[in-house]
Amino acid sequence: MKLNRNYVTPIISLIFIVVGTTGTLMFFHLFDGYTEVVHEFLGLFFLIGAILHIILNWNALKHHFKKGVFVPAAIAVGVISIMFIIQQQNNPKVDTIVLERIVKAPIEDVFKALQLDSSEAVKSLEEKNISIEGAATLEDIWMNNQVAPEKVLDLITDN
Repeated sequence: MKLNRNYVTPIISLIFIVVGTTGTLMFFHLFDGYTEVVHEFLGLFFLIGAILHIILNWNALKHHFKKGVFVPAAIAVGVISIMFIIQQQNNPKVDTIVLERIVKAPIEDVFKALQLDSSEAVKSLEEKNISIEGAATLEDIWMNNQVAPEKVLDLITDN
């Protein structure tokens, strides 16, 4: 199948609008929880679409390379991205701090903080063959069982 601008351009344009809108909603914490999944998955499709767009427009892009405008633009985007990463490392968001502390807290304290019945939470884990034996923290549970952290949290909170 040959790439066709008649399909790639409208699709990437629409995905750009959705990704941009959901990113803005996430920035202002509007509809949190709903926008993230759309933003993340369509972000992957946007990347694929962008690659297809680059392939389709390679000859035109070569002119930008020759003009010397691409390198300064790439440097500017790189510097801005690094600045955001450094800012986030120096001033993490509250949810990041809370999550890091919860996964390293004693299991019984986590159950209390999340208002969970510890026996029900343990039962949910055991039903999925996840052992808490020898684990002092949630982090220990997923490391000992080689399970994704999100899965452990979903199981104990019944999500």
